[in-house]
Amino acid sequence: MTRQELSTVVHELLEKETGETYPGLQESTSLREGLNLDSLDMAGLVLHMESRFGIQIETELLEGIATIGDMLNVLERKLAATPGRHAA
Repeated sequence: MTRQELSTVVHELLEKETGETYPGLQESTSLREGLNLDSLDMAGLVLHMESRFGIQIETELLEGIATIGDMLNVLERKLAATPGRHAA
């Protein structure tokens, strides 16, 4: 899955989790300040991503996720480390 495809899925999951629309998301967009996500939103988003991609995102990794780009970096690393798994 390309980074652009991952970005599209993250965008869809963000909108599903929050019920908001986010036109013009950039990798530099802050999840908390830019999108006003709180800890509950973040937890729900992570659960959606784990389910969608068949991965587990450890709490330690979450602490380093501040932007859309950070989220994509984590997803790329997790998917690369999970052979035989394909995003649905």
